[in-house]
Amino acid sequence: MNYKNTKTKRILGLLKHRALTAMEILEAILPTSRDTYKVTKNMLGYMDVPRFDYKDWQRQEEKKFYVLLAKMRREALIVKRKIGKKTFWESTGKGLKRLGLVLKSLSLNLPEKNYKKEKSNDLTLIVFDIPEKFKYKRVWLRKYLRNLGFQMLQRSVWIGKYKIPEDFIHDLRELKILSNTHILKIQKTGSLVNFDL
Repeated sequence: MNYKNTKTKRILGLLKHRALTAMEILEAILPTSRDTYKVTKNMLGYMDVPRFDYKDWQRQEEKKFYVLLAKMRREALIVKRKIGKKTFWESTGKGLKRLGLVLKSLSLNLPEKNYKKEKSNDLTLIVFDIPEKFKYKRVWLRKYLRNLGFQMLQRSVWIGKYKIPEDFIHDLRELKILSNTHILKIQKTGSLVNFDL
């Protein structure tokens, strides 16, 4: 029992000695004045914890907003109106129509996915004929064909050297437009050989 207490005391004494030595070294290295503290801090590479810059964040958000506004204006979805000194942004007929399609597609729970984009050696042609009453499904299909890398030849004819993901085919079936969509592999390109793919 005494032996254990002696051993413990020796270990604690050794640790205390080493802690004091470390403290003396740090006191010798670390600065005591404000000026030398800055120099040492820079030399050792210490950095302050970055703080959230609200004004910078606000600038970034405003920039995103104005970029979106400019894009909507270019696509004729909105127009700028001035009444007196005040400026108003107003939806165009095209903008309201697009908004209606977006809201309709959201209410119908159309799939929102990141399908795997995978190149192919073969040229794939996609042709679809979706009835007018399901126009929102056509909008959805065009959006995801573009995301998969396909290019439009005509509004309902798309082409590209990409594979069609299985889950995309599954979603076409779930939306009941698979029978209206034809996916063809092209063996001979003919005049399509010059198409930029």
